[in-house]
Amino acid sequence: MTTATIRNKVHQYIDEADSNVLEVIYKLLEVYRQSNTSALTEEQQKEVLKRSALYKAGKIKGYTLEEARARVKKKLTK
Repeated sequence: MTTATIRNKVHQYIDEADSNVLEVIYKLLEVYRQSNTSALTEEQQKEVLKRSALYKAGKIKGYTLEEARARVKKKLTK
């Protein structure tokens, strides 16, 4: 099932649900939201966005996983 299909079904169910069901769904979503926080700090998120913009603008180069592993291995064996 696609995300769009699931979203539509959930919206339809919520529109027809009684207050008890709505309260349970709300509490479930709150618990999910609180436990699903980003592993990055706000400063780290800003840095990721900055580097992403630089990469998209062609101002910095990216590396494949294999290239990155080779670079790390080379630095570790020096």
